[in-house]
Amino acid sequence: MKRDRLAPVLAIVGGAIVLVVALVVASQISNNTKKPSAENINTDSVADMLRGIPQKGIELGNSNAKLTLVEFSDPQCPWCGKFARDTFPTIVQNYVRSGKLRLEYRGVDVIDLITGGTDSERMIRLAQAAGLQNRLWDVVELEFENQATEGSGYATDPFLRGIAQSVDKLDANKALAATNTNAVVPMIDAAKQLALAKIGKTFSTPTFLLERAGSKPEEIIGAQPFSVFAAAIDAQLKK
Repeated sequence: MKRDRLAPVLAIVGGAIVLVVALVVASQISNNTKKPSAENINTDSVADMLRGIPQKGIELGNSNAKLTLVEFSDPQCPWCGKFARDTFPTIVQNYVRSGKLRLEYRGVDVIDLITGGTDSERMIRLAQAAGLQNRLWDVVELEFENQATEGSGYATDPFLRGIAQSVDKLDANKALAATNTNAVVPMIDAAKQLALAKIGKTFSTPTFLLERAGSKPEEIIGAQPFSVFAAAIDAQLKK
């Protein structure tokens, strides 16, 4: 699969993600100039999309599904956001809700390495903290739905609180408190180690692994349209 030419290319050395190809930062900046805050979090589409689908930790969907799609993404990455807004809802509707596909979230801190900020880390920590209450995917998709310009420092305490408080059945105070503890560290480290083991020392975001028991994972790179994912998923379901 052809790599998205604007996706940041990275290396993982000793479990740490290291930038090896420094793309021009300006090319990574999205055209999104909105300034999200706790008062204007957009929530309706995410709540409707995920309502009634089982969640457990980093997983979304039927635990006995034939296929698993593992998502490696950064909450600030504009191409990850494009996938989340344009393609993800259709995948959920057609394959996850029907029990054919299970999703796994693997958040990787990429954009902070380019900008020198901490927005990605802060949002990944909140997502993993929500996963402790089985509400990770609500937070992940809300972060993409309310994505703003990389490196702008938009993932403030009020913004994160607004995201957490927008998720039904999530104890926001408990989740926010967990973001500053070691409780979320194992999942964050596991994402980096999994990327190293299954993708290799260099990869771009977003990257997806379509897995079927007993078969080699199929790699899908970039914010591909639904048709690309559907073709891969349908082919695996027929086996």
